[in-house]
Formats: sequence, C-alpha cells, structure tokens
Amino acid sequence: MHLFLVGAGPVGLVTAVGFARLGHHVTVSDIDTARVATLAGGRSPIFEPGLEEALRAQTAAGRMDFTVEPTPPAGAAFSIVCVGTPTDASGPLSTAQVESVVASLLASAPPEHVVAVRSTLPVEGPDRLARLVADRRAAGPCPTVVTNPEFMREGAGLRDFDVPSRVVTGWLFPEDREAAKAVADLYEPLNAPTLVADARSVALIKLASNVFLATKIAFANELALICDAAGADVDLVTAGVGMDDRIGKAFLSAGPGIGGSCLPEQTVALPLLSSRLGVPTPLIDAVSRSNVSHQQAVVGRLGALLGEPLGGARIALLGLAFKAGTDDVRESPALAIARELRVAGATIAGFDPQAAVTARRADPSLDVARDALEAARGAAAVVIATEWPEFRSLDWTAMRAAMRGDLVYDTRNVVDRAAVLRAGLRLEILGRRV
Repeated sequence: MHLFLVGAGPVGLVTAVGFARLGHHVTVSDIDTARVATLAGGRSPIFEPGLEEALRAQTAAGRMDFTVEPTPPAGAAFSIVCVGTPTDASGPLSTAQVESVVASLLASAPPEHVVAVRSTLPVEGPDRLARLVADRRAAGPCPTVVTNPEFMREGAGLRDFDVPSRVVTGWLFPEDREAAKAVADLYEPLNAPTLVADARSVALIKLASNVFLATKIAFANELALICDAAGADVDLVTAGVGMDDRIGKAFLSAGPGIGGSCLPEQTVALPLLSSRLGVPTPLIDAVSRSNVSHQQAVVGRLGALLGEPLGGARIALLGLAFKAGTDDVRESPALAIARELRVAGATIAGFDPQAAVTARRADPSLDVARDALEAARGAAAVVIATEWPEFRSLDWTAMRAAMRGDLVYDTRNVVDRAAVLRAGLRLEILGRRV
C-alpha cells in the first residue's frame, strides 16, 4: 500500500521506516528542504539507534522516497500526520501545525482518502480537527480524519514500532469508526493489542500514559533524595517496591529528572486541562513541580558535596541529551542542571557523544568540549547527567590528572565505581551507597 507521511522528525522517520519494513511504500514529506535532501542522500538528520541503516535499506529497496510537496501522490490511500505540537504562546501541545497540515490534506486528497493524525494532541485537539472536517464536508465529500497516537520511546523507537505495547486509533465522528479500524489494520502484522475508540478518549489515553510514567520517575527521584538523607540505597528500595506486580519496576529508576519532548510537556498540559474543567487534581499537578524541585536538589547536593562555593567553580557535565540513545536535548535534565549551576555562579563544560550539536543549538552559552577529558580539565567536579555506556569505560586516572578537584557525582549510576575510586577520586552516586 502507498502511504503519505508528513513530518520527518523523530516520530515521523521511525514510523515511515517501520511501515516500509512492513512492505508499504512510504512517501515522506517535510517543509525543510535541507532535511529532505539529507534523507534523499541516505542520511538521518537525527540520531536513533539503527535508524540510518534501516532508512538506507528501505530507500534502496524502493519502499521510501522523500519530497517537499504537501500533497499526497496519486494512489496513496492514507496520509499520516507526524508534525509537532510544541509549546507556544497558547500553551503546551499547540495544534497549529497539525491543523494546517490537516486542512491542506482535506483540500487536496480525494474523498476516499484517510488522514491519520499521529501527533500528540491535547484533549480538545480532536474537537478542533472535527470542526475542520465539518466545515469541509459542508462543501462536499472530503477525506476522513482519525487519530493514531504513538507510544514509542526515543532511543528504542524502531523496536517500539516493531513490538508496540498497543495500537490505539480514534474516530472524530461515530460514522468514521471503520476508517479508524482501517488505520489500526495497518499495524495488524505486528500482532499488538488494539483499541479503537472516540478520539477524545484516545487523546487522554496518550496524555495519561505519559503523565503516569512521569509520576513513577518523579516518585523514584524523590525516593533517591530520601535515601541520600537516610543512608539507604534507592536501587534496592525500588527493586523491592517493583517486585509487587501491581507496581512493577519499569520507570522506577532514579536520575537527574524527567526530560524529552513528551513527558515534561504533558505533565504541564494535563493539569491545565483539569484546571479548565474545574477538576481538582493535586497529584497530577505536583509532578511537574516535583521535577523542578528535584533538579534544584541535585544542584544543592552537588554544592554540599563540593565543600566550596559553586560560584567560580568549573563543573564538567558529562551527558547533554535527555537520555542515552538519542541526540535530543529537549527538556534535558542536564541542560536544566547547567542553568541552575550557572545561576549559582559556576562555569560549565559539557560533553556528549551524540548531542553536541543539538546542545549548542539549544544553549549557545554552553561550552561543549570535544571529549570527556577536555571537559574535565580544571574542573572542581565531574557530574554524570546522561547514562551513556561510554561513561562506564572512562580513563579515570587521566580524568583525575586533568581535574582541579576530586569529586565525581554520578546521577545515573553508570560509572565503574572501582575505577573511579582507584584513581583517587571521591565518588558520590545519587540515592546510592558507594
């Protein structure tokens, strides 16, 4: 089947490659001509494990092509919308880009065409799309619009497409249930649990899923601070808690905070919705505040461990992406910590094996080093902020020789403890006993 996909960002590219690997022909459209040229040259503009190799393979097989044209090619049965819903002046999850693309497709695609919106929507987003469809239908037959949120993790996107936890699609009007089912059927070879429902419920499924995951992370992060104060080990505590199958271990991993393009934004969006609806949600409201408080606590802990004022101290920050396996720095805890440290008067030298370019773009004032050793030169402390496997095998003897101080503060529990201690360094790990 021929699919037309709009938006060559992380979600769009992984979705396009996933459908191509299922045997579909996918035409990918993006307004960024440089990005389209990069893709046509067989290179991925984003880092996602396995993505570039899969992209080249599917393009070589003739199952993917790229264009700046906004109109579906003749014969395409479905359009899949994967453009952003970023925070803007109207708040988180702005649907401006989605509405623009959907309006264009309603005007240009034939009536039998189905438009599936994979972009994350606020709960009122489907109503906005329904108004666009209703206005267009008043003038005559037009394509059907349904929703199809994704549940993929950056750094594991291809695997999550191939083995999804579930496939969920939503209809804007009850008479469009069959179109929503037809979109769900595109994923049938993956044998995933499937749910077809009204689009408002589907939007809330997506938001509630991410906010619940963020709540588990925030809970683990607060436990880590308690463990630091009480002399306990957060890994042992969360392992014991996670043995209860009603709770589970997933997302009970303490670290420097919640990051990425989804969870932080949606921990703000859902409380705003509940406020507009007049529904008290003190638990949901607290998740975003907990994240900010936790990152401030991490900086406070670093200052206490350092034993000298942060003002004027050079801090080496290893890891700038919000998690390992991606070059995405959106809402990165590392960059949030860097901002807090600068407020305290510290200077920051950062390093990341994949996210140097995106970090510089997001924070032009950040000094980004070529490698970990350069970042550590003259540093009073080294802070591990992203769980890159590369940080497990650092040459800590060389790092110690380059540093002015002797503190290593690992917020991800990733370093080789014995190697750090053998180098004569002082090691502290967030929520864990060394």
